[in-house]
Amino acid sequence: MVLPAPYILSLAEGLPFGPADLVDPALHLSLWHCRFDTLSYRDADYGLHDIPLPPSIAGAARKRRSEYLAGRIVAARVLRGLGAGSFPLLAGTDRAPCWPESIQGSLSHDETLAVCIGRLLPQQGWAGVGIDVETMIADARTPTLWPGIIAAGERELLDSASLPFTAGLTLAFSAKESLFKALYPHVKRYFDFLDARVIQLTDRRISLELTTELAPHLPVGMRFDCAYALSPQEVLTLLTVG
Repeated sequence: MVLPAPYILSLAEGLPFGPADLVDPALHLSLWHCRFDTLSYRDADYGLHDIPLPPSIAGAARKRRSEYLAGRIVAARVLRGLGAGSFPLLAGTDRAPCWPESIQGSLSHDETLAVCIGRLLPQQGWAGVGIDVETMIADARTPTLWPGIIAAGERELLDSASLPFTAGLTLAFSAKESLFKALYPHVKRYFDFLDARVIQLTDRRISLELTTELAPHLPVGMRFDCAYALSPQEVLTLLTVG
């Protein structure tokens, strides 16, 4: 595969890491990822990929411009795979990507990896998709960060898990981010990490339960199953609804 922008180190379909069967083929998801090197990024790379540099991003830090482009590069692959051609994925006033009406999508990035997932909008019922990738939280930061991410009961659950607490906390953070991305198009408002809690953690799945009613069809106690994969440096979570 030709990579016209030198700062894009790799670009491929599927998961960046983790078991291939983590994604249910029956869902007909389109999934792409890329690795990138911000130090090699140039603003001219936008033109190489025929992606406009938005005015809101043009004045941002180099790191932000690099991450934004990497996310749009993988999103473009997902959109083409779903029949949307060269649809320009712009951001709305809430900064969330504005997907075509017939497509649900989600994208995420950390400092070196961008991932995007999409699917055609189901014809019946309501549905959502969310994906998130996070760099492992440093051990030294967990004492100050965990109370804003998980409640005391969740802390006990993660402490009893086989994962190191740092990995478990990063996983909980990422899963709640994926949940937010899947539900935000339906609730159209921001909600907090503590509006959902971790109730179960297995080898490939982390289960969440709402602690706050977000909408009449999203009541307290509603549960969501989130798939995840770990690498030594990163956590990836993926959640589908409907």
